[in-house]
Amino acid sequence: MKRVFIFYLIILFFAILVGFGLFLFTTSKSSILKKHKIEEFIIQQFDNDADHENIQVLLLFHAADYFVYKGVPIGFQYEMLKELEKGLDKNINIKIENNPDKILQEVNRGNYDIISTDFIPSGFLLPFIEQSFPHSYSYPVIVSEKGSNTSNSNIIFVSSDFSANFFFNNDSPFHNYCIQKCKEYSTEELFEKVDNGELKYLICDYNQAITLIPFYSNVQIVDKAGPLFERRWFLNKKNVQLNENINHWLLEFKQTATYRWLLKKYFASESALINASFSKKQKANISKYDAIIKKYSKQYGFDWRFIASIIYQESKFISGLTGKGGSHGLMQLMPVTMDYYGISEEDGDEENIRVGIQHLDFIRKSFDDIEDDEEKLYFIAAAYNAGRGHIFDAQRLCTKYKNDYREWKNVSKYLILKSQHEFANDSLVKSGYFPGIYAVKYAQQVMERYSGYKAAYP
Repeated sequence: MKRVFIFYLIILFFAILVGFGLFLFTTSKSSILKKHKIEEFIIQQFDNDADHENIQVLLLFHAADYFVYKGVPIGFQYEMLKELEKGLDKNINIKIENNPDKILQEVNRGNYDIISTDFIPSGFLLPFIEQSFPHSYSYPVIVSEKGSNTSNSNIIFVSSDFSANFFFNNDSPFHNYCIQKCKEYSTEELFEKVDNGELKYLICDYNQAITLIPFYSNVQIVDKAGPLFERRWFLNKKNVQLNENINHWLLEFKQTATYRWLLKKYFASESALINASFSKKQKANISKYDAIIKKYSKQYGFDWRFIASIIYQESKFISGLTGKGGSHGLMQLMPVTMDYYGISEEDGDEENIRVGIQHLDFIRKSFDDIEDDEEKLYFIAAAYNAGRGHIFDAQRLCTKYKNDYREWKNVSKYLILKSQHEFANDSLVKSGYFPGIYAVKYAQQVMERYSGYKAAYP
């Protein structure tokens, strides 16, 4: 009996051990699975490259990197970003800002995927920001009016948009000069003051200087004012894979002939673009039609620079142009639209512009429930290109799939999806199949150019 009892005790002991082991294994496995799921969740939140169909870029309006010539945006970094768009096969939406302080405020906010400005962060800030590999290099220089004598003035001015380190060697004639910062003026504005003789000396970076000097016959580079510095993009820390792709592209692109051509195009002293293609300063009109555009834009309550961007998109300011489907004139009005407003191809450019703006006002009334004025302009531009019906279809699809139909980022997705039969044949779609990608691109390009016009013509 005693042996039987001991035998059962041994069995019970092993049962307890096995049960405890299973408990530990189950708990451990559950813990591992939970930890794995948490890690997966964090990674999914942290790395959303799959969602980056559009890359949002904030670019400083800069004398070398972005400017407007004859209504056309050009510039070194602007063209770099366009090459990046092709290299990554993603849409890049560029917003232009001419206030350096506003750009720096955005560095840590996470609203943009790329912020393009020259800013050398302190060591304290480095752990909190993400920067790309260098996309180019520059160095500080002193510019002065031609024929200046270093004994005439002991003040060197620094513009609001200059952020590099600068210093002078002890044997430099500028070693003991006073440095005065001018936050209220940009480099280009100070260039004009030097050219007019109001200021003697200005520090800026070489890239700006070599771009601006051909505009100003009385300005010259007189000395180097500091070491070579790297120019980088600020990247959104959340975009792990996207940032890796950007850096990989930069490394490859900098080895190409296209990159070398861009450097020569914008920064070589013999640049044909800079020396032969520009008139002095950017105060010239966007087009010869600016006065007419301003007149009717004011009448209908539009920003004239938005209208100018639409006209450039439609006709590049070419008078009397006839397009596909019989569209005509500066604003490429369709025959049915001209008939509705009582004009014809025989009417002049002013009437074409007036009716185009009147039609844009008609379109705008269809989107009165969109409160954000800039957001509304995306809808207006897309509807001008595609017709209101297709935009309404995309809005209805937005609502069906529980997205906000008043946000362009949502509506543009469904406008593109109207090229797929599943969506084109939806009962909510009244205007049928449509290759919406073209209207989305149209609106993007209009708004990007409008952003540049606002910076160039405040």
